[in-house]
Amino acid sequence: MPQPSLANEVAKLHATLQALESRVASGEVPIEGLADFKSSVDDLRLRLWGLMSAGTANDYRAFQERFRLRRTKEICQGVAGELRAGTLSSRHEELRPLAEAASDLARAIVGTGRPAS
Repeated sequence: MPQPSLANEVAKLHATLQALESRVASGEVPIEGLADFKSSVDDLRLRLWGLMSAGTANDYRAFQERFRLRRTKEICQGVAGELRAGTLSSRHEELRPLAEAASDLARAIVGTGRPAS
């Protein structure tokens, strides 16, 4: 099965956005629920920027790796700051698995010979 053209992909993105706008306008989707969608769009935009600025596939892979690591660092620092400031509830059941994942990540980083700090 052939891949859709780039023009078709762009048209699908526009159609998705228009449908979402209609659903928000009708009250079907609350504005507060758009944060995940915005995050996906931000990720899409940054990945496209990486594709356009990379000279080779290796450059793009390195860009993706740096982007993921920087974004992970920003999210971790943001969550830690919000927990310290009390703007993020410490009662979320997701915090224990997050702590375990963060510890596992720190161990994996140390295992590469790079400092975890």
